[in-house]
Amino acid sequence: MCVTCHPSPAFPVRCVSFFSSSAAALVYHGPVKSFPYSCAGFTRILFAVSIALATPTPSSGRDRMPLSSVVKIYSTIQRQDYAMPWQAQSPIQAAGTGFVVSKRRILTNAHVVSDAKFIEIQLHDEASRFRAFVKYIAHDCDLALLELEDPSQLDDMPAVKLSEYLPRLNDEVSVIGYPIGGARLSVTKGVVSRVDYSTYSHSGVDQHLVIQVDAAINPGNSGGPVVFNGKIVGMAFQGLMNAENIGYAIPVPVIKRFLTDVHDGIYNGYPELGVATMRLRNKALREDLVMPTDLSGVAVFYVDPFGSGTGILEPEDVLCSIDGNRIQNDGTTLVDGTVVEFAELLERKQWGQSISLEIWRDGMRKDVKVPLTNQLDPFIFRNNYDEKPRYFILGGLVFSPLSKDFLSAAQLDPNSPRTQKIYYYTIFSKFDGLIAGRDEFVALISILPHQVNSYCNAFVPGIVSEVNGKAVRDLRDLKEACTAEGTRFHVFSFEGTTERLVIDADAAEKAEPLLLEQYGVPARERL
Repeated sequence: MCVTCHPSPAFPVRCVSFFSSSAAALVYHGPVKSFPYSCAGFTRILFAVSIALATPTPSSGRDRMPLSSVVKIYSTIQRQDYAMPWQAQSPIQAAGTGFVVSKRRILTNAHVVSDAKFIEIQLHDEASRFRAFVKYIAHDCDLALLELEDPSQLDDMPAVKLSEYLPRLNDEVSVIGYPIGGARLSVTKGVVSRVDYSTYSHSGVDQHLVIQVDAAINPGNSGGPVVFNGKIVGMAFQGLMNAENIGYAIPVPVIKRFLTDVHDGIYNGYPELGVATMRLRNKALREDLVMPTDLSGVAVFYVDPFGSGTGILEPEDVLCSIDGNRIQNDGTTLVDGTVVEFAELLERKQWGQSISLEIWRDGMRKDVKVPLTNQLDPFIFRNNYDEKPRYFILGGLVFSPLSKDFLSAAQLDPNSPRTQKIYYYTIFSKFDGLIAGRDEFVALISILPHQVNSYCNAFVPGIVSEVNGKAVRDLRDLKEACTAEGTRFHVFSFEGTTERLVIDADAAEKAEPLLLEQYGVPARERL
């Protein structure tokens, strides 16, 4: 939900177990150079915890736990290689957790089954595995719904009960799952230490409500239920690498919203209000906006052209209440007895619904209604899954839409001015009006060396602005300009420089078959 920017926890990791041969490896989002240990060694240091194995020993708390509804998920995952977009990475084996919900379906984290080529489910206390498929997946909130090839295998599995409320601070919760360190079901306990609004590491940009707990949440716990008083209050999904016993769960409102969204057979995702806001705790700022003393709220300083608020909200509007709920000067409001960011009220809306806002504009109170029907935003740089990257090759020059995945895979020199320019565009392009006339940014991401493209490496990476005098709106535009007849030389212009890349058109076309064969590229393009 693009409403306002908040600092996200340092180095969030998704808690799914990945296995290479017999060794467990930690899933890590961040610069590998900052960790001077082997991955397996770091896993042992970070995740060496005592795990309470579920046993038949009766206890009042455990009797209420939905142990028989919890399953282990085995996935064979094959990610795409965005540095060489014509090929995929080697398959890896992963394991996570899930639990049975209504209609004989299993709920888990999206990152447990993203890019999965083969999925199997193992029921609690059973040795057999059953083939499963992804029915719905939501990368923006890290949730997925699975179905078995033979759904009748779940006929005797009880569905879990979802709580009606968020847990309170200091409530003791149990985390159930299959973390690394053993093959049997595990239960760990901890208390709720915070209910907050934070970034979900799976997409890398989307922010939603989270529950912070001090129970051990380790690789393999992903998708496992977090239980309070016998009901599900959340789903384990990520932890902090540089902190001890700080784990995060997707709270039940996010889970319920996902299940409601897919009820019609389609996942529409989260609508975006599309405003960036400023807190109004500063008295001078409130006076500058001529706000009455009985009003509070947050000030809009940017309206996203792809958001639902476009054409309705304006910079310097003050959002005072949402659906009758007052917004405080720090951007919080009260939801179910818990103080959360006001965006949580937007979070619970479905695409196509509306919100009512009380705003302060030009010295007057005003009520506005905002339909939540925003269009797809190609300039939000999320992590991509379950799709193959697009590319086009000309004379060994490899072009592809600029993506967060490419930036992660390419291992670019952070001190290079070209790298810094690329990152600048991913963060500030909309704020600075750099998206005009574009449907995406097309970048020269690499070069397959050949005499036809000698001395061109200085342009990598670079965002293409024009080809042969034609502005580039998207990758298809670039291809059309490069394949037009009657062109002796192809001239490429790039953002941020007056230098141009020029190659011989005929020589590039003749070299293409040999280049593809030499570098093992199966096709010149994937558009």
